[in-house]
Amino acid sequence: MIAAWFRSGPIGRQITALAVSPIIVLAVIVIAIQPLTPTAHESTSYAERTAITIETVVDQVRVSDAPGQVAAILDAVSKSGLPVELVSAAELDGAPQEVVADGDVRELARGLLPDTLRSVLRDRTRDGALSDVLVAQVDNDTALAFAPALSSPTPLISDKQISFMLKALVAILPVMLSSYFAGCMIAGPLTRFANAAQSIDRDEGQDRPFEGGGSLEMRVLARSLNDMRDRLRRMITDRTHMLRAISHDLRTPLTRLRLRADRSAQPDLRLAMLKDIERINDMIEETLTYLSNNVGAEALVKADLPSLVETVCADFADIGFAVTYEGPGRLAYPCKPRALTRAITNLVDNGTKFAGTVVVRLVNHSDGSVQIFVADDGPGISPNLREKVLEPFFKASSARPANGPGGFGLGLSIVNDIVRGHGGSMQLLAGIPSGLTVRIDLPATIDGTATRVETRKPGGQQPLPKLEPILLWPFAPEYSTASKAATKLLMVDNIS
Repeated sequence: MIAAWFRSGPIGRQITALAVSPIIVLAVIVIAIQPLTPTAHESTSYAERTAITIETVVDQVRVSDAPGQVAAILDAVSKSGLPVELVSAAELDGAPQEVVADGDVRELARGLLPDTLRSVLRDRTRDGALSDVLVAQVDNDTALAFAPALSSPTPLISDKQISFMLKALVAILPVMLSSYFAGCMIAGPLTRFANAAQSIDRDEGQDRPFEGGGSLEMRVLARSLNDMRDRLRRMITDRTHMLRAISHDLRTPLTRLRLRADRSAQPDLRLAMLKDIERINDMIEETLTYLSNNVGAEALVKADLPSLVETVCADFADIGFAVTYEGPGRLAYPCKPRALTRAITNLVDNGTKFAGTVVVRLVNHSDGSVQIFVADDGPGISPNLREKVLEPFFKASSARPANGPGGFGLGLSIVNDIVRGHGGSMQLLAGIPSGLTVRIDLPATIDGTATRVETRKPGGQQPLPKLEPILLWPFAPEYSTASKAATKLLMVDNIS
């Protein structure tokens, strides 16, 4: 209940709570672990261990009765890091060592020994070899002289360092976890919004793709984005319907003009009028084709991609254009064949209008992706038009010959829509010293079943020129060839 209330609240409240909660948690944890944190210095801990060792060794020597057992005990203790030797009990008599350094381990260990164990500090014994010793009585005749280190050995990680790291971890860990949680709460809905925005289609997809979960601001943002998408879709739909209606309504007066032109008694005037009428009719057909969005409507089928491309090349070659094909002989690839045929036809037709030779090359990669190159030896285009040539109805008239064929500025827009409808991309390249190449990159198939069966390269065919990034000619093609090529499509089901 509290978690749901927290998640659905404003972001300001969430950030405030997440900023304050680590401080509260830190205070509680510090209070809880305070008894567990070490308060003694390293020297004190070493002194405690030394006192325990001294008391244990004295007890063992007192109960030893076997010959050589005392020597073995003393040797083992010395090897453990605490030098010790057997001395006379007379070492306990006399004034003790007066000058003792602050924090001397001997003094600290002597204070921890039981009162029943008589001990004294000596800088040196009369008959022993050790110096700066703590002498502890064993019996009335003997004593043990221990020579611990005057200061505690320096460990790799001291108790203070361990205590500091523990406290720092307690302080940092809640802040890190709270920051991560806050980041997930704030960035999670934004990431979902970004993914939903990337998947939005102009005509397809959910009506309200942005989920309304999360904080109050995120719910308001999701509702606003969904409303904006609805408004944009309605605006695009209304514009498309208007253009379609205008294009359809223009056909009736065009038909009447054609009939009147046919009855004209002046041959030159009749031909000029019919030419203009045909051009207007082509513009209408091209606009309707652009607005029809056939790419989204066409189903994805597995087609023989080389046959599709070769059919387009053969149609242009049959009417006298120098169009050739390079690539595999058979390749099963899932695509939208009519739309892809139209795209290749548009590009080849652009090349035949402004170049003498066009080469279409198909490349299949091992990962299943496909590349289609359409290269020509045309004049090229100015780089300053790169951002505009793909816009609908844009015509780069300055790049065309004065008496050359004209288009309506929709050819490349249609190609770009078709390529994106296949999940691919189109890159514009230029040959050296001249020429123009379009590279279409189509992604690997969903099930990875596109397989190269046979590779073929026509004899005497020259390779594609060296490529550099540039833009493609924005000339609208004629589409009769595309329709003709689509009828000759060979599907995979017919591949033997």
